[in-house]
Amino acid sequence: MNCIKCGREIPEGELFCAVCSQAPEQREPVRRPAPAAQSRPSDARKNTGARSAERRSSKKGPTVALVLVCLLLAGAIGYIVLSHGRLTVEQNRLEARQQQLEQRENEFAALEQSKEALSAQLETANDSIAILEDEISKLERQLNESQSNVSQSQYDLTSQKQQLDKLTGEKNALEEAAQLLQEQLTSLQTSYAVASEKANFMDSYVVFVNNDGSGLYHTYDCSQFKRDSFWAYSRKLAQSNGYDPCPQCQ
Repeated sequence: MNCIKCGREIPEGELFCAVCSQAPEQREPVRRPAPAAQSRPSDARKNTGARSAERRSSKKGPTVALVLVCLLLAGAIGYIVLSHGRLTVEQNRLEARQQQLEQRENEFAALEQSKEALSAQLETANDSIAILEDEISKLERQLNESQSNVSQSQYDLTSQKQQLDKLTGEKNALEEAAQLLQEQLTSLQTSYAVASEKANFMDSYVVFVNNDGSGLYHTYDCSQFKRDSFWAYSRKLAQSNGYDPCPQCQ
C-alpha cells in the first residue's frame, strides 16, 4: 500500500506514512533542493534505513498480538481436550460400576428365589416323611397284633409285610431326597451369605446420586433413590465431588 498523501510505500492497514502522520508542528518545512545540488549516496542509504525501520516497527505490533492469540487459543483447546478425556474416563468407570451393581442385584434375586423354592420342597418332603412314618407305625402295630394272633391268616401277614417293605423303601427314598435337598439348601445358604455380605458391603461403601441435579447421595434402600437414572460413587468420592448426604437415609 502507499501513503494517500505523499505516495510512499507503507505497511498493510495504514493510511499515512510515518512522516505524514506527524503533527504539523513536528514536520520540517519542505525545501526545494537547489538545481545544481545532487543527493549523496550516504543520504539515500540513511533515508532507506529509516523507512525500513518504520516498516519493521509497524509490522511488529500485529505479529506479537497474533502470536498471543494463537497461544491462548492453543491453551484453551488443550484444556478442553484434557477435561473431555477425564470426563470420558470417569463416565466409563461409573458405567462399569453400575453394570456390576446390577449384575450382583440380579444374582442376589436369583439366589433368593432358589432358596425359597428349595425350602418349599424340603418342607413338602418333611411332611411326606412324617405321614409315611405315621403309616409305618400303624402297620408295625398291626403286624405285631397279627403275629400275636394265631388266627390271623398267613396271607394277611404276608400282604402286610410286603406293604410294610414297600412303605419302608419309599421312606428311605424320601429320606435320601430330603438329605439331597438339605445339602442343596446348605450350599444355597452359603451362597446367600456371600451375596448378602456383598450387598452389605455395597450398602456400606457405595452411594447413589440421582441424575436430577439434587446434589444428594443416597443408599440403595432410600425412598428418594430413583433407579432409572443415577450415578454410583464411593461415599468418599461422592463427598469429594461436592455431593451432600440425604437427610432421610444418611
